[in-house]
Amino acid sequence: MLCLVLFSCGNKKVEERHEDGTLKAEYHLDQKGLYHGTYKKYYPSGQLQEESTYTKNVITGKRTIYYPSGQVEIEEFYNQQGLMEGPYRSYHEDGTLKLEKEYINNQITGILRVYYPSGKIKEEVTMSENEENGPFTEYYENGAIQWKGTYLNGDNEFGKLEEFDSLGNLIKVMQCDSMAICRTSWRAMPAK
Repeated sequence: MLCLVLFSCGNKKVEERHEDGTLKAEYHLDQKGLYHGTYKKYYPSGQLQEESTYTKNVITGKRTIYYPSGQVEIEEFYNQQGLMEGPYRSYHEDGTLKLEKEYINNQITGILRVYYPSGKIKEEVTMSENEENGPFTEYYENGAIQWKGTYLNGDNEFGKLEEFDSLGNLIKVMQCDSMAICRTSWRAMPAK
């Protein structure tokens, strides 16, 4: 790996190169050698792989990660302490939204949504302190509800759990205890 260092206004601009000489990364270091300013990383093809900003060695603001095709893969945000804060979005390679969630003080909080490649919603989960905690709904790609229930302290179903067919008809009701052991309490009768 080759490194080229340029000086300007007390900051050093550093360029790292892949073995074939193509640009691997470029960033700025302050007088103390800490990352300070724009950071860019590149694929061997020359396509931008990552773009972010640092303040005294702490990632701050928006960070974007790209697929080798140049399409955005991930967008996330950091506060002045380098903790994730705000919206996080990941995308399928064709640019459609794949997942979105919200960070507050480095913890996933609120509704997490997962999407099918078609762009239709696949799942909505209530998050608290980085864990599933609260109501969730899973959908068929046609938009009909597939599962509906509540998570407790992670991916553990608790209380009433309902399953639906792809037409939206209720086919099963289960009761789940605090150990996420679910027992069927009702099942639709098969059509004759």
